[in-house]
Amino acid sequence: MTPRQRAGFLLGRWPVKTPVGRQPLPVEANVLKALDTETVCSLYDEARRLRLGLGGGGPWLRAHLDPDGIHYLLPNPASYYWPGTPISDGEIGWWQCTALLRMRDGEQVSGMVAVLPKTFTALPSTLPRRQQLRPHRARSTERDTYLWGRDHKANCAPEFCGYVPEAADKASPTTP
Repeated sequence: MTPRQRAGFLLGRWPVKTPVGRQPLPVEANVLKALDTETVCSLYDEARRLRLGLGGGGPWLRAHLDPDGIHYLLPNPASYYWPGTPISDGEIGWWQCTALLRMRDGEQVSGMVAVLPKTFTALPSTLPRRQQLRPHRARSTERDTYLWGRDHKANCAPEFCGYVPEAADKASPTTP
């Protein structure tokens, strides 16, 4: 964690800061959500289906998440993804969220997913206030799903992790 993140953690401050000249996120965004694997996968699926730009993962993510794991989600938009930022067909109407994901091997990694505000607020808020300090941990986790997947690739096979790559993954790039 940076010194600023450490100080915020010790003082119990919410870690997501509003960029200069922007509207803050609504109060209902200042909460950490604990989610099961099925819910996390459905959020990634929704982002991919709606083409929000931060989604993906699909079958690969579902196969590699701990099926009984608890995952955490909090709105944490970068300044360029801040809600209301102009884009080609209007403005950003979703929240960039940081996900702290528990993988099958027990490692916790970070990921990003775009979540509609109504979808996020509809998720249950079940964590006690003292556990709400975990946003600092989710934001400071440097190892992400890409790095975890890269390191896992050598052992990624149905007999090790249960994932069966699609036929496109098996095709040689030199095959016409």
